[in-house]
Amino acid sequence: MREREVARFERAGDVRVMSLGEEEGRIVVREDLAGPSVLVAYGDERRSLRVSFGPASVSGLLGAIGSSGEGESLWAYLADESHDIVDLMDLCDAAAVPYSFTSLGSGGEVAYRPA
Repeated sequence: MREREVARFERAGDVRVMSLGEEEGRIVVREDLAGPSVLVAYGDERRSLRVSFGPASVSGLLGAIGSSGEGESLWAYLADESHDIVDLMDLCDAAAVPYSFTSLGSGGEVAYRPA
C-alpha cells in the first residue's frame, strides 16, 4: 500500500498519527494510536484504526467533507487535530457514504465491519 503520514499529534504521553493511502483502487485512512489513553480505552499499548473507501464512495466522501465546513480536502480534514477517524466515520454515516472499518490491536485482535 502506498501511504503518507498526514499529521502527528502528541499530548500527555499519547501519540496519534493520521495517514492517507491508496490500496487496490481504494482510499485508506489510518489512525495509529499509542500511549496511556489507548491502554485505558482498548486495553492495548497500541491500536490501529482504518477506514477504506471504494472508488464509488470517493465523490460522496469528498462532498461530505466539503459540506462539513471543516475543510476543503480530505488531507486538510485529517491534518486538523480536532478530528479523529471516528469523526470521519460519523460524517460519512450522516452522508450515507459507505466505507469499511478495521481495528487492529497490539495483541493481534482484529475487528472488521465491511461497507
